[in-house]
Amino acid sequence: MRSIKTRLITWIVLVLLLTLGITGFVSYESTLGSEERDYTAQKAGLQQRLALSLPHGVWQLDDEFIRLTLDAELKSPIVVAMRVEGDAGLYLGRQRNADGALVYLSRGEQPSGDEVLSLPIIYQQRDNLGTVKVYLSRDRITQRLEHELLRQGMQALLIVVVLSLILILLLRSYVFAPINQLQRALLRAAAPDGQNTPQLPEARFSEFSELIHGVNAIIHTISAELGRRRQAEATALEQKELAEQAYQQLLATQDTLIKTEKLASLGSLVAGVAHEINTPVGITLTAASHLAMTTHQIGSQFSSGQIRKSDLQDYLKDAEESSSLILSNAERAANLIQSFKQVAVDQTSEARREFELGDYLHEIITSLRPKLRRSHIEVQIDCPPELCMDSYPGALSQVVTNLVMNALTHAYDENQQGIISIQASLAAQDAVQLVISDGGKGIAAENMSRIFEPFFTTRRGSGGSGLGLHIVFNIVFKRLGGQINVDSAVGKGTRFTLLLPLCAPENKHEEQA
Repeated sequence: MRSIKTRLITWIVLVLLLTLGITGFVSYESTLGSEERDYTAQKAGLQQRLALSLPHGVWQLDDEFIRLTLDAELKSPIVVAMRVEGDAGLYLGRQRNADGALVYLSRGEQPSGDEVLSLPIIYQQRDNLGTVKVYLSRDRITQRLEHELLRQGMQALLIVVVLSLILILLLRSYVFAPINQLQRALLRAAAPDGQNTPQLPEARFSEFSELIHGVNAIIHTISAELGRRRQAEATALEQKELAEQAYQQLLATQDTLIKTEKLASLGSLVAGVAHEINTPVGITLTAASHLAMTTHQIGSQFSSGQIRKSDLQDYLKDAEESSSLILSNAERAANLIQSFKQVAVDQTSEARREFELGDYLHEIITSLRPKLRRSHIEVQIDCPPELCMDSYPGALSQVVTNLVMNALTHAYDENQQGIISIQASLAAQDAVQLVISDGGKGIAAENMSRIFEPFFTTRRGSGGSGLGLHIVFNIVFKRLGGQINVDSAVGKGTRFTLLLPLCAPENKHEEQA
């Protein structure tokens, strides 16, 4: 007889191995592509740097400058050797030996390398002073790929072993142990009297064969009616337990989905701000590298006593431009980081604090700028100055983010221009009215009564979870102690009106999502 446990574990292990194999292959291809792109980028950067730095040293026949330039480039893991050959018998070669030390490369010596770049040395874009040969190695890519294969193999083995052990323990605890207990109980309750009674057919799988033997033993002493009643009671009890378990699982799943939806906005915020900061940081790094290179050049000229007034003037001009670029882009990155830091801290914190509503609304929209930039939607904020609240900024950020992203997703078609308006005003001495509206498609009348229900969405096939407005409803009522209303008509847009106390109530600390 075939064992259910063996068959089940075998199939699950096969599926896991297949899945892990596919994901491992995808990860391997991704790593290979990433390493190739990095290798190409390093090679392109090497060519650009050599085109900028070498011509001056070769033109001046400055062996020390050439040597320093080659040694600087040999610090890259992809470069194993370089040689410069120029007019007037100029030759200089450098290589990195097995110990990592930089040594001279003779003319007849041929270093090992996977690829050789031969680049002309052009001075002031007109004079060809010679060539520089760069010997490149792909050992780093090979090592990274071997490490990735080893990691994927160890990960797959660990996952298969752990899941197999968990599966065996779960089957033993929740399936086979109860079956064995039932079999022993039936045998104890059975009182065979020797009468011939119909026997139940043998089970196909070995786990149920003993159960069938126990049932056959007790059939001799239990009447058909009592058996039917007990069977009915057992079935009803089992269905009740299954229904209770399904209900509890549904509640747990709903709670998990709501928490996942709340954290999704923070993950999107991190990705967007990282992309946004990449540009100013990259410009700052490039300008700093250029400034360092020109400083090194002017220093070499000064040390050799060959510096001219025009060289110094060019250096001062470059230094001024580079410093201006570094300062402006560093300030831009700092502003982005500050906005992201405050919003991210608030979204991951349950603390309350005092904050100015207008400034905080601008910080929230700044954090959403990467997504807004991909659309043609403009967000306008109208908030009186010095309107302060003592509330939960993280909860308010979640509400505003969900409402703005809801309008961005549902109100307008792709590439359609539109405006999302955020208006704040003092509704009373102790309350603020926050209105978030758009001029988009609007909401159908039959859906108005259901928009705050969990899992209700009109964009199920396009990634909508139906939890965004449900989370907004719960946060506004149970955390911020406010009210929310919606007005909408098809083709005339949607208007969400929030009435929030300036000082959030203390007794509503727990948010029931």
